[in-house]
Amino acid sequence: MSSSSDREKILLGLSRKLGYELDEDFRRAGNKLKDVLIRDFDREVALAEVYGDRKDLIEAVFHRAMAYAIHNTLSDVEMMI
Repeated sequence: MSSSSDREKILLGLSRKLGYELDEDFRRAGNKLKDVLIRDFDREVALAEVYGDRKDLIEAVFHRAMAYAIHNTLSDVEMMI
């Protein structure tokens, strides 16, 4: 299992490898990325609801958390494009 600092190092290495920061990715991808994120948000919400109905707490929480993460990313993208 990776720690928070391990994950930070991995993401920093990815930025170095790609040669630009994530906000630059957001600007370059623009509306296409926005469309993908909206689709993924809708999917995660639907899955959270399905697993919630099935009383599968782990899967419901996972998909709900993913929906929140996508929402936050989508908000960032919308501010940049």
